[in-house]
Amino acid sequence: MRIILISTYLLLACSWIMNAQRISERTLDNSASQSGRTQDPSGSSRAADEAGSEAPVKAIPHEVKNWFLVDLGTRADTVPIDTLSQGFQVHMPAYRASMANVRLGNLGAPWQAAMVSEMALAREFVFAENLSYFFKRPEQWRYYNTRTPYTNLYYQYGGPKRRSEEAVGVLFTQNINKEWNAGFDYQLISSIGRYDAQQVENRHFRFFSSYSGEKYEIHGSYVYNKTDQLENGGIIDEDYIFNPEEYEYGQTENIPVNFYSASNRIDNHQLYISQALKIGNILVSQREEESVKLPLGTALHTLHVDRKRRVHRIDNLNRYLNENPETFFYPNIYADSTATRDSVYYTSIKNTFQLKFNEEANALLRFGLRAFITNEIEQYRFPVPPRELGTYSEPPVYLQGDSAFSTTLIGGQIFKNLGEQFRWNAGMRFYFQGYRSGDSELTGALNSQFRVLADTAQLFADGGLYLTSPTYFESRYYSNHFQWANGFDKVQTMRLRGGAHIPTRRLEASVEGRFINDYVFWNRQALPEQTSAFLSLIEFKLSKHFSLGGFHSRNTLLYQVSSHQDIIPLPEWSVFSSNYYQNKLFKVLFFQLGFDLRYSSPWYAPAYMPATGQFYAQNYRQVGDYPFVDVFLNMQLKRARIFIKMDHVNQGTPSNDYFLTPFYPANPSGLRFGVSWNFYD
Repeated sequence: MRIILISTYLLLACSWIMNAQRISERTLDNSASQSGRTQDPSGSSRAADEAGSEAPVKAIPHEVKNWFLVDLGTRADTVPIDTLSQGFQVHMPAYRASMANVRLGNLGAPWQAAMVSEMALAREFVFAENLSYFFKRPEQWRYYNTRTPYTNLYYQYGGPKRRSEEAVGVLFTQNINKEWNAGFDYQLISSIGRYDAQQVENRHFRFFSSYSGEKYEIHGSYVYNKTDQLENGGIIDEDYIFNPEEYEYGQTENIPVNFYSASNRIDNHQLYISQALKIGNILVSQREEESVKLPLGTALHTLHVDRKRRVHRIDNLNRYLNENPETFFYPNIYADSTATRDSVYYTSIKNTFQLKFNEEANALLRFGLRAFITNEIEQYRFPVPPRELGTYSEPPVYLQGDSAFSTTLIGGQIFKNLGEQFRWNAGMRFYFQGYRSGDSELTGALNSQFRVLADTAQLFADGGLYLTSPTYFESRYYSNHFQWANGFDKVQTMRLRGGAHIPTRRLEASVEGRFINDYVFWNRQALPEQTSAFLSLIEFKLSKHFSLGGFHSRNTLLYQVSSHQDIIPLPEWSVFSSNYYQNKLFKVLFFQLGFDLRYSSPWYAPAYMPATGQFYAQNYRQVGDYPFVDVFLNMQLKRARIFIKMDHVNQGTPSNDYFLTPFYPANPSGLRFGVSWNFYD
């Protein structure tokens, strides 16, 4: 009910704003109404007739442009609006981002990619890294420019009703004038979960605005994220899934779990402002006797403020401890045996100043360059060992410590982004002051395309050398159940990737390698550890789309090698295959009817630790070697996309070993539907 009320409120707000937009449409273009004329959408004006009536106005064509800000806000990477039905049935964020992963099953719960190419090269706030799909970075935020108001409504529901999973999304944006746009994006995941004490409530709100003038540009966003999740610690005994006929638990929510009152909550506020001032002018020839005036360079400033708070709670801890003193979930209690209240705070204030020279201005060498300097101030607050007052029967007094660090880096990049045949860039960063002093990055990338007989092939390659300090909380931490103090060295990483893409053949092949020294991982005791072993990770990926008439088969094959599976476990083989028949009914209703298949070979998937929110290495239980099959129907009618699917339709076939990670089984089969609807007025 709460989701419905929130959605209704947002819809009413969108409706009111759109009505206001219609009233003011005629005044947006050079204030035409003030001169007694109405502005035609094509740009021409028409006078009112002698009787005072207005000439008819053509409908404004729908046009929505959107982009990400990349390369520290210096480049707008344009992307199309997602209106395709292909893949719309893939509702789980984990599978949208990575075809192989380890997750807890519930929509909105933590997950971690199990692909070499999706491994993070750097970490910030480790307690939120397995919820990174919700705590997105500024380069993942979209900005818009629209000729008419644009709204997207999204709703997803998975049953049964008593254990429902729901997701709501509302995106609204409109231009105030030709250069100025504003809007908001709201997302909510509310999931009870098919097993007990799995409830998730994740919220994301972003207000954004951008202005793109002839000389000055500004992009801004305010973001609030909240994830609030119950942590059941997994089911107590996997035999409840392996041999359900021997138990009388009825529904899966009656299977005993480790915790019923443990939770993790993360609150996040972010403010992002990027300003750009274009400097100088240069005339650039485009065609015969045609030239365009472009800026010689751009000066930029970016401010990013990021604040996170995480609280891990276990109410009635003494009850769990007294019920199973010998098999209690946590081996240690350092502060309080009655309840757990672990809280940490992280604040980052980052300022970046850049100077960019456009490649159009370099008539001789035809490449651009940019230089930048960044200062980041980080502040941490964390628990410290408590002080006992009087006797041990009295509750402890929780104390907070704090640390603050400042880091400064310089960097630069040369690039060629113009042209379709060959693009490249090379860059570096060096941290010369503060907590990360001595860290560095050297990166490069190239992309080219050429004709191969009747086809056009694209080749791409990129890589880098990285020297990275472990994060603060990987080095030291104190809580009710875990504590550590480490003096880790810097992590050395070399990354290489390359591949080819032939769009006309719908074929793509890629390979990526990571070679790492002094890697920091979470060991079998769920503690951070640095290994002296040299790690080699290789990923081969092949994607091919087959079609015959209305029948389609989209397939991706993944093969991975990890030199140390006990440190970085990876499934050797992973397969995703989407097979469907597509056509149109009554010439208007597009549909796809088919099934998705996912499979990974057996592997020691990382176990999950609720107290830290981390996946950690284990060697006692293999998962995988089980196919997951979903049957789906995608439909598209004008601006509305709809999917109906049966998740995990093969439950129990070929076995009951459908665990995602130790003690976390996949959800049973269930019906799910979703709809995405675009509005342009």
